[in-house]
Amino acid sequence: MEKQKAGMTIETAWILVRLRRNPAEADYALAQSRLSISKNPGLHFDDWASLPENEKERRDSWLRRHGRSPFQQLGISEQFLLRAGLRVTDWGPPSNESDGT
Repeated sequence: MEKQKAGMTIETAWILVRLRRNPAEADYALAQSRLSISKNPGLHFDDWASLPENEKERRDSWLRRHGRSPFQQLGISEQFLLRAGLRVTDWGPPSNESDGT
């Protein structure tokens, strides 16, 4: 079984930030993403049960201050990730606590 890496590639992060800055570049972002299509694309969540307590506290503190994870703040849909072939591991709240944003 392949061990899941946390986070995302530099290329994926670059595409997402560029898209956030200018949504009109969606077609460009899709074209760039074709160069590095991820295995198992879409939105995935960290396994909070396996995180050290200090990491859970750090993330909880961020979420209290900002209301959403850094990825959620970008406002990019999971459908876009799937279409672009991008894989993002979000460290937001566990999926059973997520409000769906």
